[in-house]
Parts: sequence; C-alpha cells; structure tokens
Amino acid sequence: MSWNAAGLLVEGEVGSHVLAALPGDPRESGEKGSGDEVFSSGFAADYAVATVGGWTVLADPWISALYDEELSPRLAEGRRVLTFIANGVTDTYGMGWYVDGAIVRDVLVVEGETVAEEGVPLPEEDGIALSDEDDVFALIARLTGVDFGTIAEAEYRFLINTGAE
Repeated sequence: MSWNAAGLLVEGEVGSHVLAALPGDPRESGEKGSGDEVFSSGFAADYAVATVGGWTVLADPWISALYDEELSPRLAEGRRVLTFIANGVTDTYGMGWYVDGAIVRDVLVVEGETVAEEGVPLPEEDGIALSDEDDVFALIARLTGVDFGTIAEAEYRFLINTGAE
C-alpha cells in the first residue's frame, strides 16, 4: 500500500481552540473514520484528529498545517511536536521535531535527495535514511513511542475548513 500520510503528532491533548486556529479555520464535520481512510489518497476532509498514546495526531492530507511555518513552533510551546510526511506516490518523506517551541531537526527527502535539512541528526535517526514510508514510521515510533499501526487503526474526527482565515 502506498500511503499519503502527512500530519503532526502533538504531545498531550489539543483543545478545540487550537484546532480552530489551523489554516482554514476548520470545524468538526461530525464524521469519523479510521487512519486507513484518513491516510489514503482519496480522503476528502481537510484535517482529521485522534488521540493515541498520549499524543494528538492531526492528519493533514493537503499539508496546509505543515506549510504554516508558525503553527508547529506555537503548538510545541511547553511540549514536543513531530511533523511528518510519507508519500509513496510522490516519493517524498520528511520530519520536523520541535521541543518547547523551537525547531530541533527538520529533514525533507524527495526522490532520494535531501532537499531541506536543519539541525543536527537525532540519535533516533540512526540507521534511518528517510527513503521510504517505513523509515518515517520507524522514526515516529522512536520519537513518540507510538507505532504507525496504532495511528492507522485509531478513530479520527474529521474537520472541514470554514473558509475563514
């Protein structure tokens, strides 16, 4: 299976006021589904959110939140945030690790080439080249203690943009 997995793992619970501050001013649609649906190329909602193993998973299939350079540092104030992208169709893999509001590590690999890199490699990256989905999923598990299988099996609440900014 080729995943279209992009999003953020935010340490702890994230309240609705934080979700409303996402790009597009999203609101819950009332629909729910599994990560298998959320992280597929056919997912139609703007975002999806679940809580797994003490982390809030924010699925971002259109990578709107990932493009917002102020969002991850703001979410990481007083906690940790991991951003991730694992797209087998476009051969794009990456991660960003934020601790207490600051970027510690950021890497983006496209078609086997590192196109962006910031920070010193983390010990958790040892043996991981970010060259495929399994590498991203392994790094998620090493940094958060949550495996991607559990993330994919979680029940997500779907969010739809209201169009307000």
